[in-house]
Amino acid sequence: MRRMLNLIVWTLGLLTVAAAAEAQSVRAYLSQPQVAVGRQFVLNVEVTGVQQFDEDPVVPDLSTFAAFLGSGTSTSMQITNGRTAMSLTIKYRYQATTEGTFDIDPVEVQAAGQSLATEPLSIAVSNAPPPSTNGRPADESIRPEDLFLTATPNTTRVYVNQAVVVEYRIFTRVDVEGYDITRQPSTRGFWVEELGGSTGQAEQVVRDGVTYASAVIRRVALYPTGAGTRTLEPLTVETQIRVQQRGRSVFGDPFDGVFGGGLFGRRVPVVVGSEPVEIEVLPLPQGPPSSFSGLVGALDVSASVDRTTAEVNDALTYRLSVTGTGNIRTLPVLELAFPSSLEVYPPEVTEQIDPTPDGIRGSKTFEYVLVPRSPGTVTLPQVELSYLDPDTGQYAAAATDVITLSIAGDPTQAPAGPAGRLRTEIDLERQDIRFIRIASPTFHPVGGALLGSTWFWVVALFPLVALGGAVAFRRHEDRLQGDVGYARRRRASRVAKQRLSHAESLQSPEQHREFYAEVGRALQGFLGDKLNIAEAGMLRDEVRTRLDGRSVDPSLVERYLGCLEDCDRQRFAPTSPDHAAMEEFLTRAGQAMIALDEAL
Repeated sequence: MRRMLNLIVWTLGLLTVAAAAEAQSVRAYLSQPQVAVGRQFVLNVEVTGVQQFDEDPVVPDLSTFAAFLGSGTSTSMQITNGRTAMSLTIKYRYQATTEGTFDIDPVEVQAAGQSLATEPLSIAVSNAPPPSTNGRPADESIRPEDLFLTATPNTTRVYVNQAVVVEYRIFTRVDVEGYDITRQPSTRGFWVEELGGSTGQAEQVVRDGVTYASAVIRRVALYPTGAGTRTLEPLTVETQIRVQQRGRSVFGDPFDGVFGGGLFGRRVPVVVGSEPVEIEVLPLPQGPPSSFSGLVGALDVSASVDRTTAEVNDALTYRLSVTGTGNIRTLPVLELAFPSSLEVYPPEVTEQIDPTPDGIRGSKTFEYVLVPRSPGTVTLPQVELSYLDPDTGQYAAAATDVITLSIAGDPTQAPAGPAGRLRTEIDLERQDIRFIRIASPTFHPVGGALLGSTWFWVVALFPLVALGGAVAFRRHEDRLQGDVGYARRRRASRVAKQRLSHAESLQSPEQHREFYAEVGRALQGFLGDKLNIAEAGMLRDEVRTRLDGRSVDPSLVERYLGCLEDCDRQRFAPTSPDHAAMEEFLTRAGQAMIALDEAL
């Protein structure tokens, strides 16, 4: 048996040496030389003779005509006439955005201590569908006008802090079985509020004289935080299209049309994205009033008190409510000028926000506790709150009514009973009173038998407990030596923490590629150790199957795999994220690991 194992190790070593000795070469190729605007294409970078890259490939910037969607890695090995050929391929997925013919510069690769570069490529982006193959279009007759995504704002010219309601809607004339949002647009420079409404409900819509099945996939209210021109980036959706594969039999499919697609129907993934939208954000008009709240919309202010007559030192409740449209959440606590004869406690703030398809409506209530300290008539003045009316471009104001209180009683007399006790008096009583200890004392017997002593049994049982611990530790060590899966599961959390700790030290825009690569290795290594599968060539479908077999929540699985996809996407993204985004992603990846560990 030992000789057989040595022979296998020797053979694998020869194969590895042969693969390493093979001359390294690199090439780049496109999934198709011509693509329609809004459609997906893949840039493949293949290196032969290596098993891994020394550094991540340097991909040219394609942002002038395409949007980066994500990437994936695959490896292959072939043995021909006793020779082993290794190859490593990275697939970069893009979505074409601009019409024209574009050159793709060479891709630089560092592998096996060598610096390699691919040949330049060229791609044509047009509004026409891709060329046909064997008499039919290469994308199963799915043309850009058959499936597309729109981003429609309710306005493109707003003031700072005025809502822009953007509706993302999908239009289709083909059989869409499902969709997933693969890329959310960046909302930098906006305060974001997700809106309710009928999202995901299909309906018949006529657009430019053509009938489509359409559904709203997202509706959001964006409040710009600064003046200038803001660009809403595209939202990308990957759809699953049911297409029919014809021509496989001269007699056709006998079940075609009965079960909707026949025996040879299959699902084809198609990626579509919305067009960028530019929003012109105007600065607020000059000369805002002193009571300006910063809100843009329409507001109403009201004030009330629970009663208008009270005794000295009796607590009153004063409520100030602000209702209307606008970014109510950002309304700060108002500075109110209460009379000096009232003691005022900090307000309790409650808000009720109602997202609607037209924007945000809601209310914010400030509840104050007022304690009058002297008798007489007390006037609560008006509270004025100004806002900007976007329809007129002028500042407007809303004000409360004047409230008059009638206070009676002797200010020198302390309030009687617990109902009139104030916070300050409670504090004074706590200082004056020393509470009597009323708990029953604990008695201990003097003397007693040795067998009834706790220390006797601790000393007597300690050797047995130590022996049991030694036996368990020895079994644990033996299992670590003989059970690879058990050993990997035991070390999974420790190794993942070390990798995440190393990734934390790389949180800088200059090292963002190394940061996401290290987080990706931590996520993939943790998953491989927990499931006892090889990290290289790990398939997402296999991972889902194994986790489903262990009754892991599908949403947890998708969240974990989503972190892996974000790592692949950010490693090769042309732009670098900021420190806050990297710190948030590191926290999200750690939480995903903890949740998966608990589920397993």
